[in-house]
Amino acid sequence: MRIHLLKLFLNESGKRRRKTGLITFALAWGSLSLLLLMSFGRGLSETFQESFKGLGDRLLIISGGQSSMVHQGLPKGRKISLYPEDVELIRAQAQGIRYISPESMTTLTLSYRGKETGRNVSGVYPEFANMRNQIPQEGGRFLNETDERERRRVVFLGWAVAENLFPDEEAVGKRVLINRVPFTVIGVMKKKLQTSSYEGTDAEMVYIPFSSYIQFQENRQIYMIHVEPESGGGAAGLEKKIKELLGRKYRFNPEDTYALNVWDTIEQAQEGAKVFMGIQIFLLLIGSLTLIIGAVGVTNLMYALVKERTREIGIKMALGAKRRHIVAQFLLETLLIFVRGTLWGGLVAFNIVGLVRLIPVDYDFTGVQSYLLRPVFSTDILVLFTVLMGVLVFFSGIFPALRASRLNPVDALRYE
Repeated sequence: MRIHLLKLFLNESGKRRRKTGLITFALAWGSLSLLLLMSFGRGLSETFQESFKGLGDRLLIISGGQSSMVHQGLPKGRKISLYPEDVELIRAQAQGIRYISPESMTTLTLSYRGKETGRNVSGVYPEFANMRNQIPQEGGRFLNETDERERRRVVFLGWAVAENLFPDEEAVGKRVLINRVPFTVIGVMKKKLQTSSYEGTDAEMVYIPFSSYIQFQENRQIYMIHVEPESGGGAAGLEKKIKELLGRKYRFNPEDTYALNVWDTIEQAQEGAKVFMGIQIFLLLIGSLTLIIGAVGVTNLMYALVKERTREIGIKMALGAKRRHIVAQFLLETLLIFVRGTLWGGLVAFNIVGLVRLIPVDYDFTGVQSYLLRPVFSTDILVLFTVLMGVLVFFSGIFPALRASRLNPVDALRYE
C-alpha cells in the first residue's frame, strides 16, 4: 500500500513540476534560513561563553574601595586597601575556596636586544593560571610553587608581548630585562578568546612570581584578590564570608557595598547566557516564520489537489478505500514534498556552516567577526529542526486530508 502511494505521488508530482518546484524552493529556502540562523545563534552563544572564560568563568575578583557607612565610631569615606596577608587570612578562615591568588600590577619597561615595550607586569601566585585559563604554549610553562618560594626571576608572557619582542625566534629560554632586571622567559600564553578584561587583555600582560614582584613595588598594597569557589553556587556565601573577615580587620560594615569592590564573574556569565539564549530563541522564531510561509504554500497545494482529484477519491472510496487510506495518502504526499524541499535546504546549510568554520579565528580581534565565524551545526539543532518539520507536515497535510476523506463518494463521482 505504501509503495503504491509513493509511486502515485511520483507520478502526480511529475505532472505538476512547476507548482511543486516553486513550493520545494520555498521550503528549501525556509529550511536554509532556519538552520543557518539556529547554527549562527548557537555559535554566537558558545563563542561568548568561551571568550568569557578567557577571564575566568567562576571568579570573585576583589579590590579595595571606600567606606560609605559610619561603623564602630569611624567616619565614612575611609579608603580600604588590601595587603598580602589578607590572602592568607581568607584562605585560612573562609570555607569553600578552590584557588586564591593576589595580583599586584604596575607598568614596567621590557627590553630585549634593543627592543623596548611598556607593559602591565603582574605579580601572582601559581594558582592564577588555573583561575584565568592561562594555558602555556608547547615547550613552556606557567609559574610554579618553587618560583614563588625561591623568588625566581622568571616571566610568563602574553602571546602579543612575545610576538612583539620575539617576532622571529622562540621566546622560551630567552632573557628579557624588566626595568633593567634580567628575567628568564619560561612560557608564552596559548592564544584564547577573551571578552571581559581589566587593564587590557591577557595577551598584552606579563606575569612574574608575586614574591619577585615585590622588589618593583613601593608599597605593600595589592591591586586585587582573585578567588575561585569550589562550586558556582557557593559564590554568594563565600563573598559574604570574605566581607565579614575583612570587615572585622579593617573595621567597616560587611553590608557596606562600597567598602570592597567585588566583581562576580559567575553572575555576569549567567546573565550573559540568558541574553544569548534570548537571541537564539529570537533567531529560531525568525527562521520558523520563513519556513511557515513555505508550509502555507504546501497546504494550499494540497487543497488544490483535493479539488482536482475529487473524482479519483470518489472512485477509490467506491471501490472500498477507507477514510484512513485517503488521509494516509495525502499526509504521505505532504511529507514527501517537505522532505524534498528541506533536504536541499539542509544540505546547503550544512556545507555553508562547514565552509565558514574553515575560516581561521583572529584571536587579536574581539569584534563581531570573532563571534560570527564559529557557527555550530549540532545534533540538538537537527533534532529541533526535525520536530518542527514534523509539526508543520502534520498541520499542512491533515486538514486537506480530512476534507478529502469526508467527501461523499456519490457526490465525488458526479464532480466535473
